[in-house]
Amino acid sequence: MADVVRVLHVEDDPEFASMTAAFLSRTDDRFDVVSATSADEGLTRLSKEPIDCVVSDFDMPKQDGIEFLQSVRAVDEDLPFILFTGKGSEEVASEAISAGVTDYLQKQQGTDQYTILANRIANAVEQYRSQRALDASRKRLSLFIDKSPLGVIEWDESFEVVQVNEKGEEILRRGDADLVGEEFETLVPDSALDAVEETITALKEGSGGYYTVLDIETGDGEQIVCEWHNRIIREDGETVAIFSQFQEITERRQRQQRIEALHDTTRKLMHAESREAVAELVVETARDLLGLPLSAVFLADESADSLRPTAVTDQAREIIDDHPTFSEGDSLVWEVFESGEQRVFDDVSTNPGRYNPDTDISSEILIPLGDHGVLIAASTDTDAFEDASISLMRTLAANTEEALSRLDRQQELRTLTERHELALEGAELGVWDWNVKTDEVTFDERWADMLGYSLDELDPSVDTWDELIHPEDRDRTYEALDAHFDGETEIYECDHRLKTAAGDYRWIRDIGKVFERDEHGDPVRAVGIHQDVTDHKERKQALEDTSRKLQVILDTAPTYILMKDTDSRFLFINSAARDLYGIDADESVVGTSDYDILPDHIAEQTHADDQRALEQKETVEVETVIPVDGTERTHLTRKTPILDEDGEPYALCVVATDITEQKRRERELARLTDEYEAVFENTNDAIALVDIEGSADDPTFRYVRTNEAYERQSGFDTESLTGQTPVEAAGPDSGRRIADHYDRCVSAGETITFEERDLHPTGVWETQVTPIFADGEIDRLVAISRDISDRIEYREELERQNDRLAEFASIVSHDLRNPLSVLEGSLALARDTGNDEQFDRCYRAIDRMKELIEDLLTLAREGDTVSETEPLDLESTVQSCWHAVETSDATLEVTAESTIYADESRVRQLLENLINNAVTHGGPAVTVEIGNINDSGFYVADDGGGIPAEQHETVFESGYTTTDGGTGFGLAIVKEIAAAHDWSVSVTESDDGGARFEFRGVRQEL
Repeated sequence: MADVVRVLHVEDDPEFASMTAAFLSRTDDRFDVVSATSADEGLTRLSKEPIDCVVSDFDMPKQDGIEFLQSVRAVDEDLPFILFTGKGSEEVASEAISAGVTDYLQKQQGTDQYTILANRIANAVEQYRSQRALDASRKRLSLFIDKSPLGVIEWDESFEVVQVNEKGEEILRRGDADLVGEEFETLVPDSALDAVEETITALKEGSGGYYTVLDIETGDGEQIVCEWHNRIIREDGETVAIFSQFQEITERRQRQQRIEALHDTTRKLMHAESREAVAELVVETARDLLGLPLSAVFLADESADSLRPTAVTDQAREIIDDHPTFSEGDSLVWEVFESGEQRVFDDVSTNPGRYNPDTDISSEILIPLGDHGVLIAASTDTDAFEDASISLMRTLAANTEEALSRLDRQQELRTLTERHELALEGAELGVWDWNVKTDEVTFDERWADMLGYSLDELDPSVDTWDELIHPEDRDRTYEALDAHFDGETEIYECDHRLKTAAGDYRWIRDIGKVFERDEHGDPVRAVGIHQDVTDHKERKQALEDTSRKLQVILDTAPTYILMKDTDSRFLFINSAARDLYGIDADESVVGTSDYDILPDHIAEQTHADDQRALEQKETVEVETVIPVDGTERTHLTRKTPILDEDGEPYALCVVATDITEQKRRERELARLTDEYEAVFENTNDAIALVDIEGSADDPTFRYVRTNEAYERQSGFDTESLTGQTPVEAAGPDSGRRIADHYDRCVSAGETITFEERDLHPTGVWETQVTPIFADGEIDRLVAISRDISDRIEYREELERQNDRLAEFASIVSHDLRNPLSVLEGSLALARDTGNDEQFDRCYRAIDRMKELIEDLLTLAREGDTVSETEPLDLESTVQSCWHAVETSDATLEVTAESTIYADESRVRQLLENLINNAVTHGGPAVTVEIGNINDSGFYVADDGGGIPAEQHETVFESGYTTTDGGTGFGLAIVKEIAAAHDWSVSVTESDDGGARFEFRGVRQEL
């Protein structure tokens, strides 16, 4: 029988509480329902009794259901809590969810609500127990072999028995002398020889353990079923030991087969098409599956107010040839039907209400089928029914009642049943309704919500579902769907992954059924449900992974194992424990105690811990410091009492593990972890930890973790970055280059350094990538990035300054040399001749030098970057500049109406230089036009002679001039001013054939 589920039902209406308990117990025989009429009483029972699930009303005096939920959560934050209330509103549901309710169910009319409630309870408890099992699995190291009643056999390499423990001898019903030296094959009947050979081959060829179930022939000739956990322990390729742990599961196998068959019957019942078919299937099941050959189903005939025999086994007809129709007050059968309470009679012959005292019937089970009738099982023997048979009959009856109820509802609630029949089997279900002919699909809100969508985002088409299926699950999903459409399966059922709105995948259990076919048998309409089973799969996988790991640890851990009696005297010590205590292998320890091998103060504490475990009847875990060879060693000791059939301890299993080094490492690891976290989170450098997947030839890199500095400086959100590849994070171009750098580090096997400009919002970053090795292989990479923008900018500025200095030196050495030579020669002539004309030439040379120096200073100043700007009206600024330049008869046309952001004095210099350039080269009657270039900048154009196309790139060079007396710095200054504002400047031909200077990248307002 499945584990009992203890349900606490808190309901201030005792009658409703009693009815709920009855229906829950009848729906699921695992349920043990206890009731409380107030929240205070519920908390009291919760503190004194083990409870698996709480079901509570909402509207109760003193403390309502939400307040009670909060009190329960203060005691156990994970205990399943279902709010089963007649007061339903979105406000109540929202408040319950916020308070941590497991499920929310509103009371309805009829008995279907109890089936739904039972299903919700079962699901919640299963999840709760799965989580508890996962937590408890880590504590099972102490159980090892002696915890459970397992037989253990040690084999040699020829798979002949070396030794067997007492439990093994008990299971096999053979003594040690009969087993030692025997081969594995001698323990099984001929029919199991192939399975033994397969087990031995798998162990020899594989690594780790091998599980199998075998038929075993006992020493007294009986055939039983045992499950075997077999393992070969190897060290450096050599076999160290071969062990098998086994236990008899004959009754479990039989019980499991009966339960599985009963489940199969339940499925058939749910598909039966008539009351008669249901009744026939039920009596066949009671006869063939439950071993109750005298069975019958009496169904109510409402038109005649009677119970008629609808299905009766042949054996029952032999006992009672003509089964009667029961009317009100006729028999015990009618009493059960009317009361709704089952009756079990160990000897019905003594009951005065018996209908026919002349039959040979002695024992009888009468189980009501709700308003539908009564299920009967009988025997000619007294006390004929075991509890298991009664329990299975109750389950069969409950399923029968549900099947009959389904048939009753089917006609009037056909459409509603088709949409929700499958949804009743679980909570949190999304429903889909598919018109197979048109491929139109109706999804409900829950279907969309579990994938992160709203209904408005989903096209009501089967293509929507198809596009969301994970590529690896597509073929398997369609195989299951096609099999159902072809009539090969009764329902369509498949677990597959669907893509969410966030881009990840969730595991979905997809269940559906074709409810309508056309005249050719092709599906027309199918209805189904989606259930998110991601958490269940993850917990199941985690539990399986943990169990496998624990099994390996149990098989290989160097633990010290002792067995003691209830007075703490030794019954057994393994070799590891003997080595620990310095006890010879051949020295008997039976009857001795810790006082004989340990200092008194340690022995006293050990004895006290033993007695505490025995008194509490549960495992006690302690840390013990034991002197070994003059040094103190710390041991983690687990003491587990072994209980007899009455639940009383008769021995104590002690398992100790030396954790001295572990304690030291834990302290060291804690210190290193603190240091690592301090460095990782407090450095100003951006740090990224990158995982490596795949082979060394074709690795895939994924970000594992980044520090706060990385998020702060790069602009990437740490959580969204985790798990992404460089391509996913930075895009295909930048991400590929970054991945190439990582690949280069892996190939080099050492630290590399590179500069990057793509993964960060601004600036230049120097990144150092260092490989992390594990077992000689590169396991991860650490990328440390530092903003070197200032360094790069400083370096570039130095380069620009050097270029400018070189240019100035060239100009000074070339352009200033001529006027200096003129000045020097003219002074010499003036001194020698006294001619005043030579002084005029000197003054002209000095004026030329002043002009050159002034332009040089201007050019040097305009090379600096503009740090502050102000809004300038371009038109008024142009007008002001026009009047500041000697323009003679030139004409100005301004079409620019924008406001630009710039340094006023430097923009005035730029405009004045361009106006002066136009007047100088275009003649006194030139026309100068200044206008906007869309929203990107402005232009200055003239209708003069223009600039040849081959000179468009050289006009901005220092010293370039085409007029006598020009310095050649005017347009160079223009270019420097534009660059200081971070504008681009280019020259082209104007519409009138003159020169047109265009400035782009200008911040402006039109």
